[in-house]
Amino acid sequence: MKRVINWFVLAGLFLATSCDPSWSPHDAAFNTQGLMVASDKDLTATIISPSLATPLEAGKNVLWCGTFQLAWNEVCGLVGEDPHFANEPAMVSELNRKEFSKADLDDESYLALAGFVRDGIFGKIDRGLKDKFKGQASPHLLPRPELTPRPQDIVAYSYLFKNLQFGTPFERLQTPMRFADGNEVAAFGMLAYKPAYEKMYPQVQILDYRSREDFIIELKTKSVGDRVILARVKPGRTLGETLAAVLPRIAAAKPASARAGDLLCVPKLNFDLTRDYRELLGRTLIVSNPKVAKDLTILSAVQNIRFQFDEEGVRLRSESHLSFGCGVEAGPVPEHIMVFDGPFLILMRRTTAKVPYFALWVGNSDLLVKPE
Repeated sequence: MKRVINWFVLAGLFLATSCDPSWSPHDAAFNTQGLMVASDKDLTATIISPSLATPLEAGKNVLWCGTFQLAWNEVCGLVGEDPHFANEPAMVSELNRKEFSKADLDDESYLALAGFVRDGIFGKIDRGLKDKFKGQASPHLLPRPELTPRPQDIVAYSYLFKNLQFGTPFERLQTPMRFADGNEVAAFGMLAYKPAYEKMYPQVQILDYRSREDFIIELKTKSVGDRVILARVKPGRTLGETLAAVLPRIAAAKPASARAGDLLCVPKLNFDLTRDYRELLGRTLIVSNPKVAKDLTILSAVQNIRFQFDEEGVRLRSESHLSFGCGVEAGPVPEHIMVFDGPFLILMRRTTAKVPYFALWVGNSDLLVKPE
């Protein structure tokens, strides 16, 4: 696990934007301030989950994003049935429930497809990214053609990008926040009243405020079709159960804007995490469809989640792929104190969707940006 400045990426972005100012890759939406780059094998206090059924453990983060489920759903559609495997791990049954689907996203924000090598799936992925995102997609996790050279091999891929900006950036707080685990972290929000906050208060919609340790708010962005919701609540047994308790409170809410003097303090996040689903590797696909080869095993199952949350807004880029082939290698007294200095939930979902496309339970400061 490391915090890095990737000078090669920055140099590439500079050259690209210098040559063509109208071309802005998705990578350019992110910055490297406080960036944490890690793979799941390096993380001891963060679980990257393929489903919302993952239990919440005290002091641990649980991260879920819908891209792996999108790729899995495409495999189901391609073979015409739910995939199964001998001695399959529990995550297979969870994925086959398909609780998240394309219906929970807007068409402009994602690409998801699967196909046989014989039908040109690699070309379809390349063209799909270029056409859908007008050449601005920044894929980092494309499937490797050398893993699946045979015509009957299968590849699935998904890509998601969101850039939700606040109309008025919040204040970058100079004093670090002390999180529940005792570590100091960088934060943004609104503290003692300032006239400049008047434009920020409408961006903070209080959905359900019961106490300073039990409340749900929405941070309004320029996107009318997406919601950014933060919930300081008691966790359920799993991430899904926590969502199930929070969503009815959101549905029943009568939103009210924050008022002069209300406090808001949110820790910043900036991470680039990759999860290899080793539990699935080497598993032989079992399907009844006679058009699907009987010797297909999972050779690659991986997901990357690039996420940044700060005073400017929320940026999310995530992609996943699955490869199936033959086995190879001082103002008013605040009425609402909204300080996220203890475990909390971040959700991103479409306004009309039943299921969010991103969920993170922040149980420790491992993923939070540290002060410089």
